[in-house]
Amino acid sequence: MEESKNNKEKEVEIEKAEETQETKEKNEMVPKQDYEELDDRYKRILAEFENFKKRSNKERDGLYHTILSDVLEVILPVLDNLENAAKAQTRRRRIQKRSRISIKAISRCISIKRSRRNKNSRRNL
Repeated sequence: MEESKNNKEKEVEIEKAEETQETKEKNEMVPKQDYEELDDRYKRILAEFENFKKRSNKERDGLYHTILSDVLEVILPVLDNLENAAKAQTRRRRIQKRSRISIKAISRCISIKRSRRNKNSRRNL
């Protein structure tokens, strides 16, 4: 009888140990599952942020080109008129000289803006 009690006690202890082991395994799996979910979420958010940066850069470049074309649309007729004034035969040399100086200054500004923009766009690549 004592042997059967000892056997039953041993069986109960074994069952408790198995239950404890199963509980530990379940508890270990939950953090791993949480980790995988968080890792997946992190990767998705990171990809979304990268897409946002690319989209923002494209929008900024598009806006820049739109503004640049609007400004050039206004400046080019003025530049044409200055060139025509510089070419015109006039007794006033001072007008021709000032026209040429203005043409050079405007052309320099346009080329500087273009070169700065090209440098900035290369940095973003």
